Amino acid sequence: MKKVFSLAIILLMGLAFSNCKHDETNGPVITLEEPEEGQPFTAGSEHGVHMEFDLEDESGLNQYKIDIHYGGGHTHSLSLQAQPLSEQQTVQWSYQKTYDDAKGLKNHHVHVHSEAIPATAVLGEYHLGISATDVHGNESTVYRTFEIVDYEVEDED
Repeated sequence: MKKVFSLAIILLMGLAFSNCKHDETNGPVITLEEPEEGQPFTAGSEHGVHMEFDLEDESGLNQYKIDIHYGGGHTHSLSLQAQPLSEQQTVQWSYQKTYDDAKGLKNHHVHVHSEAIPATAVLGEYHLGISATDVHGNESTVYRTFEIVDYEVEDED
């Protein structure tokens, strides 16, 4: 009886340590290729923000989230001052979306565009955050700063 009890204790301890192993693992690796740091995007662009990145996790990916928000007032990196578009009313544009198309995959390449950037978007620094979780709930996040600008394009005709 003591042997059975001792064996049960050893098995339970083994399970407990193997479960702790998941808590010690890192979240997915996120390799953000685009946009580049400080890259400008034009207010009013129908194409939005172009994003391209790779996700990798040996235990398997679960989901990833994209969060774009105005950078004025806080930082994830260096901060620049925002400039008003004009005297018209401006908006602090944001974009958030969660994707689960990578569920169970160990590697996933993402090429996505945000919705259109409104012409009335506040100009200046915006933050892009990409977060990914693996099947064990471990999370990683990367940040990138880009600019929304108002370039006046001359008609070449």
